[in-house]
Amino acid sequence: MGDFSTKRQLTVIMNYSMQDYLKIVTPHLRSDLVSPEAFSHIQSLAQIFPSVSLAGMECRLGETQSRVDFQVSLPRLTLNLPQQFLTHRVWQFFQEFCQEWTEPTSFLYQGVERIWMEFDLDGQQWQVPLPCIFLQFNQETVIDAEGLSQMAQRLFNHQIPPLLESNIRRCADSLPIDATISHLGAMLSRPANAVRVNVRGISPEQLSDYLMQIGWSDPTNTFSTLTSTLSKFVDSILLSVDVGDTVLPRIGLECFLDNQLYEEPRWELFLDYLVEEGLCAPAKKNSLLNWPGFSQKSSAPDLWPSNISFGDRLLGSRAVSLFYRWISHIKLVYQSGIPLEAKGYLAFCHSWFERNALLEKWQKTENSNLVS
Repeated sequence: MGDFSTKRQLTVIMNYSMQDYLKIVTPHLRSDLVSPEAFSHIQSLAQIFPSVSLAGMECRLGETQSRVDFQVSLPRLTLNLPQQFLTHRVWQFFQEFCQEWTEPTSFLYQGVERIWMEFDLDGQQWQVPLPCIFLQFNQETVIDAEGLSQMAQRLFNHQIPPLLESNIRRCADSLPIDATISHLGAMLSRPANAVRVNVRGISPEQLSDYLMQIGWSDPTNTFSTLTSTLSKFVDSILLSVDVGDTVLPRIGLECFLDNQLYEEPRWELFLDYLVEEGLCAPAKKNSLLNWPGFSQKSSAPDLWPSNISFGDRLLGSRAVSLFYRWISHIKLVYQSGIPLEAKGYLAFCHSWFERNALLEKWQKTENSNLVS
């Protein structure tokens, strides 16, 4: 996601649901990326949650793949969940977890910048949806092996088996210089008993060695060739691994472009490569490239009537209210002996921007990317 965390950002919490926000971006979603059925699942989920500043969708790019998952970034506020959620122990714990995150003296407050929820919308019916929960760490905070272990213990309510804890520590102890753990995830909606660990700052040349050090193996020896090729198209690759009693064989390679502008031609070059490799349907490539842009509140006047808009009354001519849409990143999923899979991450954000700083914010895209 783009960087919307600078000091000059002006954010106002409004009494809208996430479903209201989706109305703004719906005209820019094409059905080959997000089918009507998938969007219906997203709408059902979104009406439960309040509006948040950052959200997005994870879209499979293969020709026959239609599944879409939904992500939201929680504000650092007390989380008031629907009563039906609180019948489930996972949500009971998560509400307490978020409450601790709001306390300035707490371990979580000082170490965690954002909390993300991802919902696997695979068509299953659920009375109470269970999320995958991701902690995005403060960049100013160094997460060493001890700190990572404490975060994992807290995220899993102190129910981490000793072997899993040992493997988590190894992920931190084996980091090359300048590499950091950026996210830690609890995949609560999935059957695998594993922790998601995202690593930022490893060069393509170091990826294979790092993975071998933490216990992963590549029988076909094709991983290094893939990462070398990807590095020709993108500025950075974030490594995503699932850690259980062992490091699981599926590896995620999240590909980012830095400082991308409104129309970033390098996305098209990268997507052309994915189309040539059979990893992205041509129609989905075009739909991804059609996504980035800005929407103003005038596109949905029923949501922002001028006589009741708190943001307009407060900020007047000093700021402009915008929805910003962009390609967060593209992820390649690698597993030895299994065909590659590509996913595209569509991000959107609402905020008030100082008019003089709008272009500067438009060009910064480092800190607030969707998790995966």
